[in-house]
Formats: sequence, C-alpha cells, structure tokens
Amino acid sequence: MSTQEQIGEIIQIAEKDASGWRKTPLSIRNKLLHETAERISERRGDLIGCMAANTGKTFMEGDVEVSEGIDFCRYYPISMKAFEELETVSYNPKGIILVIPPWNFPFAIPVGGVASALAGGNTVILKPATVAFPIAWEFAKCFWDAGIPKDALQIICPAERESLNYLSAHPSVKHIILTGGTDTAFKLLKNSPRTPLSAETGGKNAIIVTSAADQDHAILNVVSSAFSNSGQKCSACSLLLLNKHTYNDETFKTKLKDAVISMHTGSVWDTDNIIGPMITNQNDKLLYAVEHLEEGESWLVPPVFLDEKKYILKPCVKWGVKPGNYTFRTELFAPLLSVVCINDLEEGLKFANSTEYGLTAGLQSLDEKEIARWKDGMIAGNLYINRGITGAIVRRQPFGGMKRSAFGAGIKAGGPNYVSCFVEFADAGKVDRNKAEDYLLYAHNSYVRAWEEEFSVERDVSHIIGEMNTFRYLPVDSMGVRLLDTDTLTDALLIIKALKVTNVPATISLTSSNLYIREIEKDLDGQDKIRLIIQTEDEFIRDMDKYRRIRTCTSEFSDAVYNKAAELGLYMATAKPLAEGRVELLHYLKEQSISYEYHRYGSIIEEPKIQNE
Repeated sequence: MSTQEQIGEIIQIAEKDASGWRKTPLSIRNKLLHETAERISERRGDLIGCMAANTGKTFMEGDVEVSEGIDFCRYYPISMKAFEELETVSYNPKGIILVIPPWNFPFAIPVGGVASALAGGNTVILKPATVAFPIAWEFAKCFWDAGIPKDALQIICPAERESLNYLSAHPSVKHIILTGGTDTAFKLLKNSPRTPLSAETGGKNAIIVTSAADQDHAILNVVSSAFSNSGQKCSACSLLLLNKHTYNDETFKTKLKDAVISMHTGSVWDTDNIIGPMITNQNDKLLYAVEHLEEGESWLVPPVFLDEKKYILKPCVKWGVKPGNYTFRTELFAPLLSVVCINDLEEGLKFANSTEYGLTAGLQSLDEKEIARWKDGMIAGNLYINRGITGAIVRRQPFGGMKRSAFGAGIKAGGPNYVSCFVEFADAGKVDRNKAEDYLLYAHNSYVRAWEEEFSVERDVSHIIGEMNTFRYLPVDSMGVRLLDTDTLTDALLIIKALKVTNVPATISLTSSNLYIREIEKDLDGQDKIRLIIQTEDEFIRDMDKYRRIRTCTSEFSDAVYNKAAELGLYMATAKPLAEGRVELLHYLKEQSISYEYHRYGSIIEEPKIQNE
C-alpha cells in the first residue's frame, strides 16, 4: 500500500525514464508488446485462475479477457504505425500516463490501457482496483518479462484516497485513462481539470425487441447480455424494451422465464455454473431495487440470494417497469433485468435514448426498415443488431460510448485511433507554415482527402461471414471554438476549414472584434452552420454548456475555463491545429461501431448492404 511519499518517488522514476523508453522506436515497442502477448498466452491458465479467485470471474469469462488482452498488446503498436507513416506530421509521447481500470474487467481493460500508453512511447503508472491488484501484479510481470522496463511500467495501490488525489493531480501526469463510474470521472476532472481524461464510464443499456424479431434468437441474446459476469459488465443489457404484442405474448414470457431460471448460478469453481458471485455485497442500489416494487411492477423471475452474505444473486427479471422508475434509470451492476412495454419502435428509441448514458444498445428485428431507422436514431457508441450487446472484440468492434458513458475525445478503445490520444503531433515541415496561402491550400486538400477516403466511409474491416462489423465517424453535435488574441489567423482558418469539411455545427467565440474578424467573416460567407460572436471570457464560460466539445488553438486558458469544462464533463481539444487531415479531423468527430449478425442459426441468405457506402 503506497504512501504519498512512495507515490512521489514512483512519479520521479517515471519522469526520469532512466531506461530511455520514450526514445524507443516503434519497431522495438511493437516487438516487445508482441512478446508480452506471448507471455500472457503462456500464462493463460494462471491468469484465469487468479481472476476466479480474486474477482469471482467464471473460467469462460476469464478466458475471453485473456484473449482480449493479447489482442490489445498486438493491435495497438500496429495501429500506431499508420500515424508514424504520415509524412506531414511528427509525434512525441506525452510523458506519464496514469491508468485507472475497474474491478469488473480486472485483466483486459488494464492491459489495454497499459499497452496503448506504452505503444505511444509513454511511461505508465498503473493503479488497479484494490480487489484486482493481485491480477494486475501477475500481468505486469508478463510485460516486464517480455522486456518492458520496470521504470516504464510501475504498479501501485495507494494507501488512502489522498494519495490517489495527489497522484492524479500531479503536474507530471499528462493523461489519465479511466474505466469506472461516471462519478469517478467527474471527481478526477474536478481534482485536476487541466489533465486530459479518456474515460469509459457507466451504461444503462437497452435491447429493443420488435414484433419482427426472431423470438428464440432474441431471448438467447437478451439473457446472455443481461446476466453474463453476473450483470456486472458496463455494456450489460439492463433494460428490455418489448413491443406490446411480444410483451403480452404468454409464450414469449414463458420462454424468457425458462431461459433465465436455467442459468446455473453459484461458485466459479463449479464449471457447470454460468453465473458466479458479484464482486461486492455492499450495493445499496441493488438492494433497494430488489426490495421495492413500484406501481405496475412485478417479478417474472424473483430475486433469490444463494448465500447469507448476499454475494450470489440468481438472475432475476422485473416486469412492468416504466420510464422514470428506479430500476429504469439506475445502473445496478447486478443480474437484474427490467422489462418495459413499448407501443412501437419509435417509442422504444425515445425510451432508450432518454437515459443519460449512451454506451451499448441492441435491436432484435428482421425488418430492414426497422433496422435502418434504429441505426440512425439510436444514440450509443456500440450498436448491435440481432446479437448480444456485450463482448466487443479488439479491432472488430472498437468500444466506447456517448453522452455520460464517455469522457474525452470520443475515440474508442481497441480502434484505429486510440493510441493517437496519448501522443502529441506537430507539423513535420513538409509544407512551410509561414507561407500561409500555400499551407492553407494544402490543409484544405488534405482535409477533403481524409474525409473522402477515411472519415465519411462506413466500412467493415473484418469481413466475417455471417456478421457484419462496421465502423463509422459522426460529426460532433455542437462545437464551441474559442479564439484568443494570441492565436494566429492561419490557426483560426484551419479550424474553420475542418468544421466545413466535417459539417459540424459550431459557434466561433472571439475575444475582440479586432481579431482578424473580417478575414473570418469572408471565409464563413454562405455558411449557415457556423456563427461568429464576440465574447468576454465570462460570457464564453456562461455558454459552454451549449456545446458538446470545445476546440481551441492552445491550452493557455484560465483556471475558470478548465473548471467549467470539468464541471460539465466537457472535452477541450487544445492541440495546435495541423494541416494533416488524418490527424486534425479527429477533433471534430465521434466514433461508432455497429455489429449486425445476419445469419439465422448458421444459414446465410445474403449479406446486407452498408447504406452510406
């Protein structure tokens, strides 16, 4: 248990980087991370056992985690190669990256955070969940034995909350990777508003089942999504929205009930069990949901604890839940499924989008029109059609949410751009920035090319027969751009060009009317999605809650601006604008993964088309 004094020493070691890890070429980082993957593979059995013993993971769930960790170690350095090969930019690691993973995925998520930070050349301080510390120690040895220097990866367990606050707010920590609760994300932002945060947080995830669904297939996907890992996945299905025809179908209810009660529950050391214990019995939200039924609610499958200390809860189903009810809006992290009746798909979309979260979502329907409508109307980072909504695989289904399910740049873990979050890009000097006209023309062409070839295309990179996994970029809903007197006209025009190409609605806030306003107005001629206003800092701060993201040319802002952004959970993209479209346009977009299982019990009729490709 590290004291604050010891944490200070750990930070000094990471800052000093005596091994020279930050100067290690990507080819070496790639080799060592692939070697780490081999070490993990060799120790698969021990790692699965460690997860079972310390966090109650069933062997099946632990096995999947090990595979995902291996994938992260191999994929991240390869994905970084695409950025290193860009001729117009150079990059440097940010420095120290603090990784704070959760207990519900004690292996895959922390390995992914560590591997992504190391792939970018950073030194890493890993602070695992206390209960999962033994697992983190075991996989850290895999990194060290593979040749990753011990000063490049250090692991700590702070003795008290003050020590963690000291660490997360330390100026030497240049980026924080968090997977955990939404409340934790806000605490980190408040504690250190200037430190960039990439966080995957909570979820209140819904599967909609319409009358056009294959009922048996839908039930299979629902129970797997709701109850695997005892419902403790942030991606778990906790809301089942049934079309009223299906909701009132007694045959469907009987099948759903049979499927739920057939899931063997108990000790993870009994391999017949699919559902194991929960990580904690200190869950007041769950106990309240179990002990209280609101008007119209009943139990299709009542809650039963198998042990006196209430660690093992058999899967249960609450029927007749309505929007606004406690179990509809509260994340419980337990094997409890709430069933809601909906009139049609439109009402289902309304209910599913009404929560503050936007992590995963599912649709069970064989109607292509319903699929298209749901795909365009559902606000979530990972969309799943006619399959379960958990179990995202690296590269195939990059993972991360929207709304209160994600903090940061909207770039997904396990995706092609994740490692780029942890490096700093700069112009490589291929085009002279001092020759503004030539530089801006080059930037415009680069933006258009990047948009047409990369960002406007929804594509399937995996090409798996029977399951189409596509990845697409969506424009940020509303962006606030703040320009200071010290910003150059070139930087301002780069941002405007990027806004135009990505079609992002934006408000450009200037500090004074003397700030090359005529040139900007000329460049904005005919644009109805971008408006220009003159504001004091206080006025800009007052309006920050109107935006989904802030874009600036510099990080040199007052504490008041950063404090407001932290209060709102608002991401500020402060990197200097660049002419390279493959890098610059990422600031104006969010990512979405869509997985569509189009086979029926192994039979494939035809592959569906991607609508916008």
